Amino acid sequence: MLRTVILIAVLVAVKGDECVPRSFGEDSVVCVCNSTYCDTISEPKIQQNQVLWYTSTQDGKRMQSSVINFATINETENDLVLTVDSSQKYQTIQGFGGAMTDAAALNIRSLSNETQQILLQSYFGSTGIGYTFARIPIAGTDFSTRPYTYDDVPGDITLSQFKLVEEDDYKIEYLHNIKNIMPNPDRLKIFTTAWTAPAWMKYSSSITWGEEPFGSLRREYYQLYADYIKKFFDAYKKRGIDIWAMTPGNEPLDGFIPVFPFNAMAWTPEASAIWATEFLAPTLSNAGYDLVYMAMDDQRFEIPWYTDIMFKNPRAKELFSGTAVHWYSDKLFSPLRLSQLHDKYPDKFILMSEACTGSSIFDFRKVILGSWKRGQDYALDIIENLSHWVVGWIDWNLALNEKGAPNWAKNFVDSPIIVMPESDEFYKQPMFYAISHFSKFVPRNSYRILSTGLEDCGNIKAVAFLTPEQQIVVVAVNKASSPVGVTMKDKNTNSTINLHLPANSFNTLLYLAQQ
Repeated sequence: MLRTVILIAVLVAVKGDECVPRSFGEDSVVCVCNSTYCDTISEPKIQQNQVLWYTSTQDGKRMQSSVINFATINETENDLVLTVDSSQKYQTIQGFGGAMTDAAALNIRSLSNETQQILLQSYFGSTGIGYTFARIPIAGTDFSTRPYTYDDVPGDITLSQFKLVEEDDYKIEYLHNIKNIMPNPDRLKIFTTAWTAPAWMKYSSSITWGEEPFGSLRREYYQLYADYIKKFFDAYKKRGIDIWAMTPGNEPLDGFIPVFPFNAMAWTPEASAIWATEFLAPTLSNAGYDLVYMAMDDQRFEIPWYTDIMFKNPRAKELFSGTAVHWYSDKLFSPLRLSQLHDKYPDKFILMSEACTGSSIFDFRKVILGSWKRGQDYALDIIENLSHWVVGWIDWNLALNEKGAPNWAKNFVDSPIIVMPESDEFYKQPMFYAISHFSKFVPRNSYRILSTGLEDCGNIKAVAFLTPEQQIVVVAVNKASSPVGVTMKDKNTNSTINLHLPANSFNTLLYLAQQ
């Protein structure tokens, strides 16, 4: 009881929208939110020739803002010069978001109603960080309390036993809450995929990868599985949830690999293309669903070859609007693969559809409260992906508990928000703020624009955007353990500003583009 009284006193004493920090060791800081208080981001109006600068640092600053002025003459006092050119535009950014898994919904539900709403506000609300994407699974994943699908009655070829589960009630409730708190609910894009068909529809008769001939869908059930997916769409539509897009299946290679002990179904690119074009899309289209289809939904090392094979099927090349990519092999494979994919199919987008830390076999601590490194990994990956034609970046579980659970396969991982139900609190981790430096300030339909000069600088990584409101947004990460001087120059105005990026920091700079 004493701890609660002290915490409430501290929260009341904090001004405005500042982080209420809690330390978990040297430079390991989370921001604490509860039913009465949660930090937000101030948004002062930018004047001409001013730069609004937001900074988060390893030593505890979180989205602290300051206003600085462009130099009246062309002054350069640093060796490093970042030149921004808004006349050179690249891909249109579609946005940022996270996944409403069973685990996320159950963890959010473990909090009081008031704290639940504040958590959802933190991501999607007017005082939140600008999420406009939500990914939802079709039936269970490893981030469920048990392995299941919507029809686990063997041989039910009429799908008479198909039904949603209790976790769907929670997810649907939260999706409605999200739409209610968003400044523009029409901007929410929900996309989906299934981890597996019911086990009895697969050669392996297993919800996981199975054994020879692997966990692929039986050919005689291609239409039945499309009907199963349609039933999911019908059930969600009946509950008021419209879905924007889907992929044929999550991580299609997992069903071939026994190292993955969780829900998986094997899809070769040829089979994925055939099922999607000849069964899935016609079934959903005939039922009135006008969907965006994304290919693959798997790791970077599979591009461009997986998509290439799919698109040898001319109907698949016409059907699919883009490719969904996961982040788990990003450190092992060059981002040039993304550019290669874009160059081959410039009319099709690339979406980073799943990311999380703590997933490696070498991550012995699945949740590390306040880990700056994990936040830095997020920020650098976002910069890398968006710099190579990716249009959006979607996190995995919106919320987990301090064990990275629940996960029936014990495949625990970390999350930007960790819930603490015993104290009715949740923690915003550095990963949350890493995403915030992009998602809060780069709305849908922004353009990535040219930014040059730091390509060979190992410690500073940056990317720039032009928003629909004609603001320039520059996000820069300093990986160095000491401050680094950088001069930012706007090529169109020749205006400059000299910056000293703090040690181990995320930085977002905003200013008005020349009209």
